[in-house]
Amino acid sequence: MKKILLSALVCSALFSSNTFAQLPDGSIAPDFTATDINGVEHNLYSYLDQGYSVVMDVSATWCGPCWGYHQTGALEDLYVNHGPAGFPGVSANTTDDVMVLWFEGDNSTTQADLEGTGGNTQGDWLAGTAFPIIDDASINGPYQIAFFPTIYTICPDRIVNVSGQLSDAAHYSGIEACPSQFQGTDAGLIGYNGDAALCGAGDVAVTVDLQNLGTDALTAAEIMVYDGATVLSTTNWSGNLASWAFETVDLGNVSVTGATTLDIVVSATNDGLTTNNTIQKVVNVAPLSGLAITVNVFTDLYALETSWAIKSSTGATVASGGPYEAGTDDSFGAGGPDANTTMVHEVALPAGEDCYSFELYDSYGDGLQYGDGTSPDGTFGWEIVSNGAVLSSVSAGNFGTDLLTGAVLRTDAGSGLLDLDMANINVYPNPASDVVNISMEGLTSEAFVSIMDLQGRVLATQSASSTNGSQVITFATEGFAKGTYVVSVNTNGLLSNTNVVIK
Repeated sequence: MKKILLSALVCSALFSSNTFAQLPDGSIAPDFTATDINGVEHNLYSYLDQGYSVVMDVSATWCGPCWGYHQTGALEDLYVNHGPAGFPGVSANTTDDVMVLWFEGDNSTTQADLEGTGGNTQGDWLAGTAFPIIDDASINGPYQIAFFPTIYTICPDRIVNVSGQLSDAAHYSGIEACPSQFQGTDAGLIGYNGDAALCGAGDVAVTVDLQNLGTDALTAAEIMVYDGATVLSTTNWSGNLASWAFETVDLGNVSVTGATTLDIVVSATNDGLTTNNTIQKVVNVAPLSGLAITVNVFTDLYALETSWAIKSSTGATVASGGPYEAGTDDSFGAGGPDANTTMVHEVALPAGEDCYSFELYDSYGDGLQYGDGTSPDGTFGWEIVSNGAVLSSVSAGNFGTDLLTGAVLRTDAGSGLLDLDMANINVYPNPASDVVNISMEGLTSEAFVSIMDLQGRVLATQSASSTNGSQVITFATEGFAKGTYVVSVNTNGLLSNTNVVIK
């Protein structure tokens, strides 16, 4: 989470990599119109429509790494040798296929700072600079700027790539790899915008972004949604898309009964390429949960900024946690006892039928990304556990201020029964060495007891009779590797899972 907008020293450490940008590779670039310090207006899509690739550098006058990169002259050389023909400072021998736009992304800086005479600057940013400079921090919102410098390359097809602090030659090499238009008609699908999670079986709204990737206007296309070989919907689209233009198309609702892989396919008359005609999306159904759940939050180095909430279908907060205890490693509160660790929260959900979402927040606005990942797969994020099983989990990176995940779990009228009365089940000794005993009181039907590893593989199973209403099951564990296992008791449709450590 850090901490690049104030400290040049920290800035330098973090900006050695471009992996922290918030607008992911492959995103559709938001259009903008901005006026530079000389009063010239620039519209992104106008440049793209003319076939230019646009390199955006969002920096700040006080930022040391920004100044260091500016001093290399990489973007200046890129602009001079490849910028728009006839523009000020562009070579007469230009390739005429690149536009460079430099943004001052801190709204507190001044013209004097740009000129190198202010109190919040590394030097004179205007001297020897031919490409446009735009003093407008409003770009930070749509482009989700989390640190300076953030450098994007936007190809004419409107797709964003995080290019970072490359040399002019490396920038241009990437630009040469931008997709070319197909000569003729070519319809493509570039994004799925519909639901990705449902609370239960039912209808899912499906929308996609349709793009014209050809030189001829796209006026009609057929878009079909499949579940395997089964056609779920067919939409005949008509319109008038110019080259590289796109439109969001509503494909209606399709019915799913469980986790479903949707294949969405577009075709057009004399369609040029087929490699861009299909996108695939998995639509998940929220798992059924007991009322007693465990929320594990895997923090990064700046735990003070992390908080979360579980919300019902009406938006009511039923559980929350954080922010966590800060450290004193730096002025931003790095470190502390809650940093780079797993914060465990026991939560009791309300009885009854409902569907729940999970919201993870970062008060600074750059997600969870610094330090040592503490989740089982070595990342940051969260997971929800019910009866010993992980129902939902998300690995979090630089997500900005909030990461909203819908339909993470659901409850019904019988969810309370999923949580067996643990007072009647006892697993001992724990930790165990030679044997594990499971005592069960008040049985009214046959019970099936299993020991599983954390991946859910069953290692041993026994059954218990309800003749006497109580039973003790014993498993020998001398053949088990050291570690954590799950003891699962299933009786009369009710399930209890208990972790046991074998040493």
